[in-house]
Amino acid sequence: MNPSTARAASKLNLIRLLASHPEGLGLEEIQSVTGHKSIAALKKDLGELYMIEMYPYSPTDAVDLDFDGEKVKIRLPIAVDSALPLSPKEWSLLRSLLVAQKSKEDSKLNLSILNKIDSVIPSGDWSPYQKSKETIVKAIGEKKILTIVYWKRDTKEKETRTLAPWLLWEENDSYLLAYDIAKKGFRSFRLDFILDITITDTNYPNLPDTAGEFLEGFKQLFGADSENKDLAKLWITDGASYHLGMKLNLTPTGIQKNISGTVYREFQAPIRDKNWFAQTILGYGTSVLVSEPKELKETIQFHLQSIAPSKPNLHSQS
Repeated sequence: MNPSTARAASKLNLIRLLASHPEGLGLEEIQSVTGHKSIAALKKDLGELYMIEMYPYSPTDAVDLDFDGEKVKIRLPIAVDSALPLSPKEWSLLRSLLVAQKSKEDSKLNLSILNKIDSVIPSGDWSPYQKSKETIVKAIGEKKILTIVYWKRDTKEKETRTLAPWLLWEENDSYLLAYDIAKKGFRSFRLDFILDITITDTNYPNLPDTAGEFLEGFKQLFGADSENKDLAKLWITDGASYHLGMKLNLTPTGIQKNISGTVYREFQAPIRDKNWFAQTILGYGTSVLVSEPKELKETIQFHLQSIAPSKPNLHSQS
């Protein structure tokens, strides 16, 4: 991808990311997904979003951004949630098939489709949390200590951890397996909960021989062969399904319906960590509605009523 196309694709990706989070995202949260090298670089790209001179945006289409010091929100002049409901893996597979197509027949059509895909979804070696993954791999290879800023799973609080990185796990979801220096034990950290990650010059310790035991326990809970007995049924807007598909293993059912004037599509997703699953869905506002299971609906209803008891619950759907 040439530099100008890459810049345009990056900006369009920012628009889709912000559009799928109407409640807003913090700068660190955005950076953890987009892979910007610095907050300053991210702010520069955000500042250039006021006009995108390529389809579906023209010089007459303004993109308004709101930043209250904590959250970045976007207001669009036109709807951007009319894309095909494909998961990121499906988009990547489609791109790979088109690139591998050797026949000259329909080559113009293939190129046109590729250009459409590349205008929205980053190509090359990009993947979710790419910056964090590169930092982790480097720290493991060089035996360096990491300092991370991490969201607690059961609260909205942030905490700083000092870790001896041991393994980057990517079979299902992405995890950093590391030895926590302060807590003196092995812990797992979801990459989408890591807000900031830094390599330090602190000496790397000798890890205890409990690493193998910890890994076996982790694999039983989160490995590829672990059973997913609980499935959630979700109604998701097209705009939210792309980004949520990076966090959850979404399977479309092919069913769609109009809810309060908005088109929602039904997806199924395995529930591995119930608390994290609920917190993830809550972050998408009314873009994700829960149909099943009943326990998940009740958890979300309880949370919403605790913060806004006077407002109706829009997160559950029969």
